[in-house]
Amino acid sequence: MDKARHVLILNRRCIRHPERGGAEIYTFELAKALTGRGIDVEWFSSRPASLGEEEQIGGVKFVRKGNEFTSHVHGLLYARKKRNWLIIDEFNGIGFFTFLLPRSILLVHQLYGELWRAAFGRWGSLFWGIEKLLLRRYRRRPAMTVSPSTAGDLREIGFGDVTTIPNGLEIEPVKEIPEKEDSLTLAYLGRLKKTKNPEGAIEAFLTIRKDVRNAQLWILGEGPLDGELKRRYSSEKGVRFFGYVGEREKFERLKKAHFLVIPSIREGWGQVVIQANAMGTPAVGADVRGLRDSIRDGRTGILAKDSREMAQEMLRIWRDRRAYGEMCRASIEWASHFSWQKTGEDFISFLESRSYLWT
Repeated sequence: MDKARHVLILNRRCIRHPERGGAEIYTFELAKALTGRGIDVEWFSSRPASLGEEEQIGGVKFVRKGNEFTSHVHGLLYARKKRNWLIIDEFNGIGFFTFLLPRSILLVHQLYGELWRAAFGRWGSLFWGIEKLLLRRYRRRPAMTVSPSTAGDLREIGFGDVTTIPNGLEIEPVKEIPEKEDSLTLAYLGRLKKTKNPEGAIEAFLTIRKDVRNAQLWILGEGPLDGELKRRYSSEKGVRFFGYVGEREKFERLKKAHFLVIPSIREGWGQVVIQANAMGTPAVGADVRGLRDSIRDGRTGILAKDSREMAQEMLRIWRDRRAYGEMCRASIEWASHFSWQKTGEDFISFLESRSYLWT
């Protein structure tokens, strides 16, 4: 196979999409690693009303067409025109059907699985079956993912060539445990939607508040559940909704919080876990795929079966100042293993090992 000097990324969202998330940040870092090697990179995605059809950002050409569903068909048609280009097909519940093309690799952050059922109830099982059926069409292609959990899911479907390249980190970890809030403080950081289960964080907090009356919960993020959660819980003592926060405020609040609470139904990795760890803050999360990889259970945080157990574990650790200090230090050390530079280097090595790029 000829080595590629041009790479096309297919992702339903771009780095400026209003609902961009960790997957888009990860993808943009890979794109920058490619442009840093002199590779031409284009990124095809859906087009929200607020964005133009084409744009150049950080050396990457963005092309947008269709909505988040129709963009998969438009993307395949666009990719067919890119002869001798390497195609990176980012599969988020559905891919861009590039198993029909000769030069593609698959990028998967997570399989949706339980997320389908959370979003669509009994119909979710049908969508989960379709997702696995589509993924099986890619089995002969090399696949990249961000966590051992997702790598295992892909191998169960029949993938033989799967490489795990974890997320990076955009900030240097603190050198020592920072000063925390005077009262026990929890932070929830993420989209307010069913699959992230923000209500689980609130339930854990309400359990804690029975014992620690001056405890507080910071909810950092926005999403479709915003209005409902505010109606139900904004009057609860200690619960504060901040909405979307900028990078500086995000890391300042993570630094001052005692714990990050992440009760998601499933994660690809859990980027917010490492961000919190870098600020000397342990993470307490659901014992689910993805979080089993980013949280080192008992060392940098705790994996729990439900919100009640999350609350019990946070109280136990917080009351044992020595154990809490050890967990904070272990969190900082764990975060020091991650950087976007390393992620980019591992990605280039992955491509070069398969002779996809000029060396």
